[in-house]
Amino acid sequence: MASDPDRYDDGYAEKLWRLLPAIYRAEDAPDLDQRGPLEELVRRIGTQAAVVRRSVDRLWEDQSIETCDDWVIDYLGDLLATNLVASLDARGRRLDVAKTVYYRQRKGTVGLLEELATDITGWGVRVVEMFHRLGRTRHGLDPAIGLPAKPDDPRGQLQRAQGLVGARTRTGAGGLADLRDVHGAALSGTAFDELFHTADVRRGRGMTGWHDIPRLGVFVWRLRSLAVEQVTSIADATCANQLTFDPTGRDVPLFAAGDRPIGDHWVSPAAHQMPGPLTADLIRVALTELYRPATARPPGQPDDRRSLSVYRVFAGRSELIPVTDLASDPRDPAGRPWIDAERGRLVWPAAATGETFLVDYHHGFSAEIGAGGYDRLLPDPSAAAVPADEQPGDPPAPIDVAGGGTALAGFAPSIGTAAIHDSLTYNGVSDLTAIEHVVLAADNLRRPLIRLPIPVIPPAIPPAVIAWTFTGASAAAVLVLDGLHVCGGNLVLRGTFDRVVLSCCTLDPGTWNPAAMIPTWATAADGRTLAATELRIEGSIRRLVLDRCITGPIVAAPLATAAGVERLIIRDSIVQAAAPGARALSLPGGELAVSRTTVLGPAHIHRLDASECVLADSATVDDCQHGCVRFSAYQAGSTLPRTYESVPVVPGTMLFTSRDFGRPGYAQLLATAGAAIAEGAKDGSEMGAFWRERNAVKERSLLIKYQEYLPLGLEPVVVHMT
Repeated sequence: MASDPDRYDDGYAEKLWRLLPAIYRAEDAPDLDQRGPLEELVRRIGTQAAVVRRSVDRLWEDQSIETCDDWVIDYLGDLLATNLVASLDARGRRLDVAKTVYYRQRKGTVGLLEELATDITGWGVRVVEMFHRLGRTRHGLDPAIGLPAKPDDPRGQLQRAQGLVGARTRTGAGGLADLRDVHGAALSGTAFDELFHTADVRRGRGMTGWHDIPRLGVFVWRLRSLAVEQVTSIADATCANQLTFDPTGRDVPLFAAGDRPIGDHWVSPAAHQMPGPLTADLIRVALTELYRPATARPPGQPDDRRSLSVYRVFAGRSELIPVTDLASDPRDPAGRPWIDAERGRLVWPAAATGETFLVDYHHGFSAEIGAGGYDRLLPDPSAAAVPADEQPGDPPAPIDVAGGGTALAGFAPSIGTAAIHDSLTYNGVSDLTAIEHVVLAADNLRRPLIRLPIPVIPPAIPPAVIAWTFTGASAAAVLVLDGLHVCGGNLVLRGTFDRVVLSCCTLDPGTWNPAAMIPTWATAADGRTLAATELRIEGSIRRLVLDRCITGPIVAAPLATAAGVERLIIRDSIVQAAAPGARALSLPGGELAVSRTTVLGPAHIHRLDASECVLADSATVDDCQHGCVRFSAYQAGSTLPRTYESVPVVPGTMLFTSRDFGRPGYAQLLATAGAAIAEGAKDGSEMGAFWRERNAVKERSLLIKYQEYLPLGLEPVVVHMT
């Protein structure tokens, strides 16, 4: 990859060279196509002059907190006497300095505490003064309980605004619970509780010690709400009047977008404004606010974020179904379709539809890794520099790929770049042979699904494993896959490659169904098996790089068989073997360098160098004389090279919220995993694939900042809602 991507150094050197008299330039070299010694000297001087010029230009930018370099933030903070938290990342410290005066003007208010927490952590936050939720004996100076008789009486609005009555349950302040409203009663024990409780004088931690006079409940939504647009829905094979939002046919809970006003327009959020899972009750009361309005922008244009939308496809066009054509309750007497948000389905109460639909929706996950509709171009300032021999190099010329669900069936170049411009499902692919330099990437903010076709075989023959094969043509061959989601078969690398790079890709780990009479892979809504997609290395590869990926098992042949991988690098990824007994990593030859990665399943590795990882199952390393395992968690009894600041885990210990791919809590550490793992990385953040989220660091930083802005006598209690 070029060291001067914007060509500024070359341009500045060329400018200096053109300032010399033409006679000297002409006499410098006998051949006009070659550089002479004078030109080489001038260009070296020009390169250094360009560095100086860049520095001078940056001095102007460094005067503003919005545009300054990261190292300047501390100096600008000193000018305002900002109490900067050293453990915060550059984004949090920049916001802290930029809004210091704003924070001080609103110090001690609930709105400021919510906005400060969102700025520091990036999470969805709602702050509740818990003494307002205490049941108590009323005295004569208390206002009257109950709403005024007339609905338009302004005293009713005042009572709601002051929290004297619940907005939905109409429960009076400090009084007995009114459970007649289903949604209001379901909010009990959450950040939006309208009921009142007896005092709890235990230490405020997790789910205990909330309700006490000095307690301040800080409810945080740590999961990200990730959007995908114009996705191909899947019809249920057994219930044709039901369609899944998830294009792989899984039942995936839908999430709210989590958008709300900020700054001077900050208001305490409602339940549908937080980036959390949608429920049937929430759909019932806030479908209009969650659904995209008919006057919204066409797909691809920015507007207010909405959580859901459904499009009917006909004549090659998609048309938004208005919210008035959908029911908020499955008991709708008009028989309109309704959204089952907890399963991620669109349901017609009666007859089958027989139509094609596209959907926009949000799903929950802990981080922006794997294929997704997030911005993959945003740089990660905390990531280490990528060595030159791990970079894919400059991409070759682009190749046009027509739109449609089978466009990849004819894509099989040896040199070229192809971009997929949508998030549709592609059911047809072609093997790529004689690869020299091929790049296959999804556009930014898009998540196309490559669903490998079902083989046509006689019923008596066991189902064959479908493979999408990439064959390298020479020792200099390069293959890059970026932003793709592949399921339904294996991805196979054959031939000879210099480098293969998978960036922000998902090779579906599959979903195991242990509840079946004979435990096996689960099935999608349309009846297809949700088996794991393996990455199989059947050729010879010098460097194989997986960056921010989610994959099924990785299986390589030993180098002694003239096939295998010399060096496998995995960063910020999840590797899983969902089937019991299967290996997540099988690398009998070569070297594995893995960092900030979660491995779910046993591993057999020739040589290992691991840092800030979670090896959740047993791992066996053949060459224990080389390599090291640093700041990592591993299963006790594993055969590993020397360890440093690492944590053994007893076999069978529950570490994760879920091991099922597609669930919001997939590979998320449980609160019971312990501080040794949740805060055991080198910088005090958690081990594993979600290290980049720095959840533990953010929570500690928030509590430090609260010491400056909290009202006197209040104690914050951080409660994880997701």
